[in-house]
Amino acid sequence: MFEFLSTIPQDLHPMIVHFPIVLFMLSFIFALASRFLPKLQDSEWLLLVLGAITAPLAVITGLGAHLPYEETALAAVIEPHQFSAILGTLVMVGVTIWRYTSRRKGKDIGRSPAYLVFAVLGILWIVIVGGTGGQLVYTHAINVRGVNPLLP
Repeated sequence: MFEFLSTIPQDLHPMIVHFPIVLFMLSFIFALASRFLPKLQDSEWLLLVLGAITAPLAVITGLGAHLPYEETALAAVIEPHQFSAILGTLVMVGVTIWRYTSRRKGKDIGRSPAYLVFAVLGILWIVIVGGTGGQLVYTHAINVRGVNPLLP
């Protein structure tokens, strides 16, 4: 019943990665909705901060999940997903700092047209990174025990 405990280090990425996905997605949806419902702006900000905290954890655990494949042909399949996730995470942390700075100055950019364009692009980024991650699992059986010969 508790066999999963021995594989938790391998399984951390799929467990953690869903947090930044949902947090950023909701943040961006709330950013768009806050144009009509301004009360959502504080919730949108909190979701953005939580996403920016969990995204680096997802990247770190993803790097760990990638290790068994480092010297295999599958590394070439993993790297575009890995690169886009790292780049996107750096951008999201930067945007969160940008928002924080603007909020401290009393001029939150959360409902500005530029930020809303960024929110739409952020949703597209999540779809791309999540889609490539799903391909790794469902097409290449990466990190799927019982199917992948690299995993016990």
